[in-house]
Amino acid sequence: MSSITLDNINSKAEIKRKTAKPLLWIGIVSIVMFFSGWTSAVIVSKGGAPDWLNIEMPSAFTYSTFIIILSSLFFHLGLIAIKKDKKNQLKGLVLLTLILGVSFVVSQFLGWKSLYNNGIVATGSESTNASSYLYLITSFHVLHLLAGIISLIVVSVKSFLGKYSANNYLGVELSIIYWHFLGALWIYLFFFLKYIA
Repeated sequence: MSSITLDNINSKAEIKRKTAKPLLWIGIVSIVMFFSGWTSAVIVSKGGAPDWLNIEMPSAFTYSTFIIILSSLFFHLGLIAIKKDKKNQLKGLVLLTLILGVSFVVSQFLGWKSLYNNGIVATGSESTNASSYLYLITSFHVLHLLAGIISLIVVSVKSFLGKYSANNYLGVELSIIYWHFLGALWIYLFFFLKYIA
């Protein structure tokens, strides 16, 4: 009976290993399509509006870019560490990534505050198509990033509980794929909004 139960557990773990990454990539592709639709809409709207307002990106958004690049670097170092079974290094690097992830969200709020203080609003009679798209795109990126932060919290807790090892780091790998994707997405959105929108 115990051997059958053990076989069931091993079978479920193997199914999870085989399906987790493809499911994550399906989710990532759907997010890419989501943002591709919006950035395409910006281009179409800008082409049809001779009075399109070119908005200068607040410096907080530039800081956001550096923060998310640093966070990806530290998280990647954490993945390298756990592959070498350096569990304490993983703990520190994931925690640092989490702090930088929260810092990214704070810098986005500071960017929105700067825009608002300069009269660039998301809705209402003073808003423009350009400002509405800017807030819409950046806020939805932050929403997706909050899912990444939840993932980082889970990985951080599990790393402190010693759940990961050189033979078992799938959770770290899945989280880092999503986190790297969010970083790449932000870099694309930042340059799109700065130079194209």
